[in-house]
Amino acid sequence: MLTRHYDDALRPVGITITQFGLLKVIQRLEPESISDIAQALDIDRTTLSRNLKPLEKAGLVFRGSEGESRRRRVLLTTLGVAKLKEAQPFWQMAQDRVEDVLGDAKLQDLYGALSMIRPEFIAHP
Repeated sequence: MLTRHYDDALRPVGITITQFGLLKVIQRLEPESISDIAQALDIDRTTLSRNLKPLEKAGLVFRGSEGESRRRRVLLTTLGVAKLKEAQPFWQMAQDRVEDVLGDAKLQDLYGALSMIRPEFIAHP
């Protein structure tokens, strides 16, 4: 239900919440490899590669040539940075709605429950 809520909010921008999250991680980490992203998101490389392909095709991300230890750097393109900037207000509206509906106490309960599952991944606002 939450995924649908965010996907609906981001529809005018033409990306899904999964793609938005992936773009945000790439922007924040400036990863040295696909493995770095996979580790940060706790997903396997095959799933990640499958999710990166449409972003590459749309010109939002760039995977560099293989470097040392067969590592390929993943970067946002100028178009990818612009897409994130365009999407941010739509995501924020969806986020504000979730926060309004849940209220502070339930939101903190949610963050607490999620942090029990994956402590290092949950970032409190």
